[in-house]
Amino acid sequence: MASVACRHPRPTAGRARGFTLIEIMIAISIAAVLSATLMLVAMPDEATRAHEDARRLAALLELASTEARTSGRSLAWSPESGGYSFWQLGEDGEWVRFPETSIYRQRSFGAQTAWRAVLVDARELPPGERIAFPHYGSQALIEATIAGGRARFTLRGSILGRISLLRGAHDLQSGADLRLHAG
Repeated sequence: MASVACRHPRPTAGRARGFTLIEIMIAISIAAVLSATLMLVAMPDEATRAHEDARRLAALLELASTEARTSGRSLAWSPESGGYSFWQLGEDGEWVRFPETSIYRQRSFGAQTAWRAVLVDARELPPGERIAFPHYGSQALIEATIAGGRARFTLRGSILGRISLLRGAHDLQSGADLRLHAG
């Protein structure tokens, strides 16, 4: 009778299955570079943040103007250091800020966004003053400039409460103002 020998595979002299420390370190380095690149691409720059702040403010100013006329109550707006506030007349006739739950809550700009000028009827608005949106009649002519990064945005309000948002001509290659808001 023939005997059947059972052969067991011998361990190979090569390396064991798995990853080496160098391979793991290379994979982690590649993941770190990719995530850093994604973060830089996804984060808006200062000019984009300033544009978003200017668009939001243009829409809120126009909304406040419309609400003042339709509701029959006066509202006000004030630029402040690093942001702005909207105001309403309280029961005692004094101006009070809108609560934090309101669309008109106090807002702050990004770190590099700032006011360059705020004019009312072609005169500089004194610090701490408010611009009232009356519930009747015409409104003051507003011109407010916000800058962030290398961009500058100007909001221009008409006596009817329409707000135009323009990007500064010095920022454009064409040399002309660009209208950024439907107002």
